[in-house]
Amino acid sequence: MNTRQWRMKHRSEVLTPDDFDIAELTLPPLGDGEVLAKVSMFALDPYLSRAMQSWNGETPGWADGTIHGRLLAEVVESKADGLRAGDLIAGLGRWQEFEIFTARSVERVTDLEQPSFALGVLSGSGLAAWAGLHVAALEPGQTLVVSAAAGTVGSVAGQLARARGIQVIGLAGGNAKCRHVVDVLGFDACIDHRAGNLEQQVKAAAPQGVDVLFENVGAPSMDAVLPAMRLRSRVILCGLAAHYNSPDPVTLQHFDALLFQQISVTPLTLRDHVAQFGRARRELLDAIRTTTVTPQETVVDGFDIAPHAYLDMLAGAGVGKRLLRITT
Repeated sequence: MNTRQWRMKHRSEVLTPDDFDIAELTLPPLGDGEVLAKVSMFALDPYLSRAMQSWNGETPGWADGTIHGRLLAEVVESKADGLRAGDLIAGLGRWQEFEIFTARSVERVTDLEQPSFALGVLSGSGLAAWAGLHVAALEPGQTLVVSAAAGTVGSVAGQLARARGIQVIGLAGGNAKCRHVVDVLGFDACIDHRAGNLEQQVKAAAPQGVDVLFENVGAPSMDAVLPAMRLRSRVILCGLAAHYNSPDPVTLQHFDALLFQQISVTPLTLRDHVAQFGRARRELLDAIRTTTVTPQETVVDGFDIAPHAYLDMLAGAGVGKRLLRITT
């Protein structure tokens, strides 16, 4: 069987649509323990940009420019016990229309109420939100600021924190996103970082100071929040979305606040929390069922627009998990 595949054309510090290319390849025959699946969705994850730029990712295939990411797919042929044609599966695979998976590398998600949740709230994004709050160890009544509050990680972290009696202030880009963060996600407040005077807006929204900053963006938001942070407060550094597709150096004008306010910075990587994934997923599923968490997704259609959809996501388009649906 032949399939089309998106891959990187060349390495680049700043990604553009011209850096992507479509190739056609022939898939090998199925081996024992494998399934052939028709891909229905790609997860457009910000962290992939580093591998796209360098061709150095978490799987060996990146070395030749092949793009790998989280996929949702439907089994069309199976030589694996426990999986049959029609089953929906999620796993790590290549950006192409059909893919071969080993049974042990995928999760059967047919019974999920919303299978796409396996690419977002029940995948790395939701697990990062859960783990970040676990590390933050906030108490009821304390104040949490969440950057990229309308994104997958930020929206889940904020909703979980709000349910625990924590005051949650979001940062998002534009009035529409801020209204969404407050009216739909239930944050106590949201600040539009595009409106200017972000540092003063944060101080006004948190007059008693900020206990924890859940940082998903990087220097632009962190620099504005640092002056409002309390003595011995904490930064959970989860993402650097503002810097993934920029060659500019990361600079902090208020770097000295880390010293004088004794602010701790904890980098959050999922590999440090693997042992807690089972508990995290159970709690996230329960939060969805009880509507403590309302998962957010933005779905765009068309295999052929993958590069544009990905770059739009990096530029801040949409709310929640950005997904590309394959309509061919």
